[in-house]
Amino acid sequence: MASFVDKLTPEQKKRASLIASELKKLGIKNPYLISGILAVVSKESNFNRLKELSYSNTDNGRIKAIFGSRVANYSDAQLTALKKDDNKFFEAVYGGAFGLKNFNNSKAGDGAKYKGRGYNQITGKVNYEKVGKQIGVDLVLHPELLETPEVAAKGIAAYYKLNLDALVKSGKFESRYLIQNPDKINSASQGVNVAYDINAGNSKQRLTDSTGGYATATARVNEFVNNLSDFVITNPIKTGGGILLIGLLGAGIYYLSKGTLPKI
Repeated sequence: MASFVDKLTPEQKKRASLIASELKKLGIKNPYLISGILAVVSKESNFNRLKELSYSNTDNGRIKAIFGSRVANYSDAQLTALKKDDNKFFEAVYGGAFGLKNFNNSKAGDGAKYKGRGYNQITGKVNYEKVGKQIGVDLVLHPELLETPEVAAKGIAAYYKLNLDALVKSGKFESRYLIQNPDKINSASQGVNVAYDINAGNSKQRLTDSTGGYATATARVNEFVNNLSDFVITNPIKTGGGILLIGLLGAGIYYLSKGTLPKI
């Protein structure tokens, strides 16, 4: 029976390779952590989906499991009506008081504008701003750029590097010693735990996960460890020493971006 990694298409493997390459550029070289990050990405986007999909056909029970208190006050009928309109739904779960406190989504419409994008579904204006600053792309003005494979690869690498360097100081991580000392990670389970905690922003989600995401990432991490050599870019996008032209969706505007991300 073919493994998950065996079933990946050449394009999916190329995208996974882009992520691994960008992580290494930023100094994230531990193979177990890279494998853990790829396992988390596989459950987040399968290396294909670069923006959060509509929840219009998602079971209400699963929506409540994912978004918790943000939708707790909605009756089934109200939630069924809400999820039919994507903009209203994303505004409800990422906007308002919750969005302002957690994401700095300060304006009406920010919840929908800064919904999940990229390989790990980066969400919220504050994260778009931080990641965009690190990769030299104005993601606040043009959040849709996170829907391009190359920018998304740079974005997820920057996101993990930012969290390794800064967010661990909050003390919200059960595994913060390993997060602060990634070279000490010496097993697949440690790698996926650290990757999952950084992605979630705390350890609580992993320890209480009811969505199946943690179980999925854990089940796949060993496959990435055993096949990590497959994720070497054979036809890299040549950015080092040159320039990468990134087309804005639906517009004839281009960003010029250096191939190496700035140090954080």
